[in-house]
Amino acid sequence: MSRLDKLERQQAILEQELFEKSSRKKFKLPFKAKRLMKQSLKKQDTVLVQYLTQKYQMQFKLCKIVQGNLIVVNNKVHILNPKYSWRYGKHLWYIVREIDRMPVSNKDYDAVKRRRDDTEADVPLIKAVLGAVQKPSIPGGKSAWIIIGIIVVAVIILFMFMR
Repeated sequence: MSRLDKLERQQAILEQELFEKSSRKKFKLPFKAKRLMKQSLKKQDTVLVQYLTQKYQMQFKLCKIVQGNLIVVNNKVHILNPKYSWRYGKHLWYIVREIDRMPVSNKDYDAVKRRRDDTEADVPLIKAVLGAVQKPSIPGGKSAWIIIGIIVVAVIILFMFMR
């Protein structure tokens, strides 16, 4: 077995462990985000923003609306559009990237579809892969029938000698 095969096997094991750990935990919003959500409902001239930085950090901020549809986050102006708001329960917020003036949205669906980057095309592929994966057999299988047969024979022999 080559070193590359060993590394690929280790990577597959790590990915499986990571998947199992992530599937056990449910996502919980940070306490700061929950607190800011409540504040955003109380203050009419503010909006909750999930700010994605260039350093791959996610920050929740409560920003004051300026000039009707503008907000300023870290000395950078962003344009708000009600069509780009995201909903979590009764709370609304915007997801804003530091490098983009417009909020993140699903409005570029047609462009994603043209680039063939959409995940809808993956559904038949995923079904084919899942179908190709061998399904685990029924626990016990042949050995369970053998054990049941031995027990039945033992019970019959026991009744025969009891008389």
